[in-house]
Amino acid sequence: MDIPIADVMIHIDETLPRDALTKLENTVREDECVISASVPAGKEHMMLVAYNPECITATDILAKVNKQGVHAELVGF
Repeated sequence: MDIPIADVMIHIDETLPRDALTKLENTVREDECVISASVPAGKEHMMLVAYNPECITATDILAKVNKQGVHAELVGF
């Protein structure tokens, strides 16, 4: 069965250490509707999230990031 996949880029305002970024990736990834979440090395202010848009929205993902005390916004919305 094919599932729809969408992706969103989230700009992280703070400069976070790698361990905090890893924790944030893991927190976002815990949602069953999120397929992947990653902050590429060298681009520590950007998180790319792939997700199933039938069960979560980009705004919901951003809220999950903000709930961790991280200031961020959706890119391109």
